[in-house]
Amino acid sequence: MIKSLVLLLFLMQTSTFVLAGRPLLVDDANTNEVGHGHIEAWYDNKDKSFTAAPVYAPIEGLELGALISNSNSTNENTYSFQIKKLFTAAQENGCNAAATLGRSAVQNSGDYTLYGWGIVTCNSKEWGSVHLNLGLTKDNMQSSNQLYGIAFEYPIEGVVPHIEWLHQDNEKDVAAIGIRTEVIKNLQIDGSYRTQDGESYYTVGMKYQF
Repeated sequence: MIKSLVLLLFLMQTSTFVLAGRPLLVDDANTNEVGHGHIEAWYDNKDKSFTAAPVYAPIEGLELGALISNSNSTNENTYSFQIKKLFTAAQENGCNAAATLGRSAVQNSGDYTLYGWGIVTCNSKEWGSVHLNLGLTKDNMQSSNQLYGIAFEYPIEGVVPHIEWLHQDNEKDVAAIGIRTEVIKNLQIDGSYRTQDGESYYTVGMKYQF
């Protein structure tokens, strides 16, 4: 259960450029501008869960994030807190780097997961964006597991489709496609279709920037 919840943390995406954000699983090396943030909310039919994830940037290149998720299939609540640090300036043409560290726990279970990964994002006006992740997760009762993933996205006439792949040790790989679009200023709607170990599921959600 804990390992599957780690995958939810990848949904806590942040954005400076239009080419980053939910519904990606793979993290991106971008942050909100100082004094700004966003809140994401989505439904995942894999475990019939509803999730809300606020993010805020108190200083330049640093974001604080939280997540609360309720699963109707297990009747469990998950809480997560994380920090993202941008190491190089984000740019529309070129690559930049960041890292994310965090902790996830299931309410009243005593179980928790520590996680961290490095991120590289490369943006181009011609071919879109590529995001690369490499890191570790560590359950409190188990040894650490390596994870890595890659995502590609490209804007097409007001919508941004993406394709991605994510690996975590001792878990089946996840492949996904998704799309998002801004319906009004600062309000995005999105969705994704994912497959893992022969099973498929979807997510639908929104993102509001402030």
